[in-house]
Amino acid sequence: MKWLNQLLEGRSEQERFTLIVGAAVAVPLIIWLMLWQPLLSARDSAEKRLEQRRSSYVWMQQAAQQLQSARGSVPGSALSGSPQQQITRAASALAINVNRIEPQSAGRYSLWVASTDYTSAVQLIEALSAAGMTLHSANMSLLDVPGSVSLRASVGSEG
Repeated sequence: MKWLNQLLEGRSEQERFTLIVGAAVAVPLIIWLMLWQPLLSARDSAEKRLEQRRSSYVWMQQAAQQLQSARGSVPGSALSGSPQQQITRAASALAINVNRIEPQSAGRYSLWVASTDYTSAVQLIEALSAAGMTLHSANMSLLDVPGSVSLRASVGSEG
């Protein structure tokens, strides 16, 4: 309290009143800005993240149902010919535009799809498996459009 008396000492009545009112306004404002506002902002961002995760979960549930209902829509026995022809036929049956098919060693093929929906990408892999091709590796990347992915996969014979 000594420092407060020293601060107010030698001041006019109007200056003392202004300092006291300023302190009375400044203390709650500082508490609001330093404590309460960051807590409110953190709560809002947590609610937004939760809503995004809920919508992603709902989308995944719907995609899983679509996969279950579409299971076997591209019969593996219909895919005959060379591995490149099998990949091309399976992709065209699912309306997937394969950007590149590249032969690799040991009977493997790398395929790139720039953009397709998740369900079709999984169905393509399943159709190739049903045709007797082994999935050696797959990499799906999410795109900006919800439910869209890019696919890079390595398929072919065992080995």
